[in-house]
Amino acid sequence: MLVPPGTHVRDREGKSVGTVSRLVLHPESREVAAIVVQQGVFDRREVVVPLNKVASFEGDEVLLDLRASELAGFGLFNAPSLKEMPDHWPMPAGFDQRSFFLVPDAWHAAVLPFQLTSPAVSGTPAYIPDPDAPQERPEPAIAAGTSVYDNAGQRIGEVEAVDLDPASRRITRVVVRRGKLFRRETTIPAGVIASVADDRITLGVGADEVKKLERGVPGQLGTAPAA
Repeated sequence: MLVPPGTHVRDREGKSVGTVSRLVLHPESREVAAIVVQQGVFDRREVVVPLNKVASFEGDEVLLDLRASELAGFGLFNAPSLKEMPDHWPMPAGFDQRSFFLVPDAWHAAVLPFQLTSPAVSGTPAYIPDPDAPQERPEPAIAAGTSVYDNAGQRIGEVEAVDLDPASRRITRVVVRRGKLFRRETTIPAGVIASVADDRITLGVGADEVKKLERGVPGQLGTAPAA
């Protein structure tokens, strides 16, 4: 299941829970073993979801076989245990970002596919807050009509709608309306947003990358249909 970066992810109830930021490949079969789901603008969170919890990939969207609240039981993305795809591996057709593909180390590969441990069985809550950790930065309030600019300061459109993960309340994507005479809607993954001010949103990519989002070019940032 090779899905492009930025592909919209919904839970089993059809609620937005994030976008695909990476794919995890099995070191032996080199097939997709898990997807990394990203959500949030200020307090970004990436969750590794095993392929056996993915129900389907249809219409440029990934549908999970779990509810948004169940994502809290899955492990957060752990960079040291997941390495970039080796240089000697051929790139999958239609993709050009090697960093999009990750391979687990020997220990994690031995436990693929990843299994969710129920708190009822382990006796440990799925998430234990660290009292010494800094407080999570709240997500920005983004109003409809807010202007959106690329990383060069070029205005590309205005906000049409904002999707939130119902469990974490993190932003998953922003729908941007572009054009005046022939209006188009482009969905921007939360991870592409660089900053949010009262009157503007600035992206971390240029206008050309935004056009790729609109067209859904494989191997680039990806696209998702409007909500």
